[in-house]
Amino acid sequence: MDISRIIPEECEQAKNLILEGFRERFGWIDETLNPDIKDIAASYDGVDNHFFVGTDQKGIICTGALKRQGVSIYEIVRMSVRSDMRSKGLGRTMLQHLEDTAKSLKAVKLILETNRAWEDAVGFYMRSGFVIIRENENRYYFEKILTGSSRTSSVSS
Repeated sequence: MDISRIIPEECEQAKNLILEGFRERFGWIDETLNPDIKDIAASYDGVDNHFFVGTDQKGIICTGALKRQGVSIYEIVRMSVRSDMRSKGLGRTMLQHLEDTAKSLKAVKLILETNRAWEDAVGFYMRSGFVIIRENENRYYFEKILTGSSRTSSVSS
């Protein structure tokens, strides 16, 4: 898998992958709840907000994004892996890429949130060093304090 910053020609395919994941999880999609993916290129400017795609010869197989939430805090959003490509380490690879990118941007903390019912996602983030810092009846809120310099990545950005 190659990971790179999204280009305009990939935006529709990335949006569809994310929405298909929601359809799989919820059985329906309310596109009004996701305004940032209506126009990914406008929402993720490559300065404060960064959107990445993982691709193979068939196209986009996973997505992940960083949104600046403070001077040294980034939020991980839009983590999605195409259903037929799950359990192959692609999510872990994308998450590591996002962490390395955040470190290169001088981040000291990553945050994210996920649905409580998504037990596989909750376990994935906990195994990846994220800690639950808050919760409500529907969501878990995680953080990870970053230490050390970023690793050299073999993927393009």
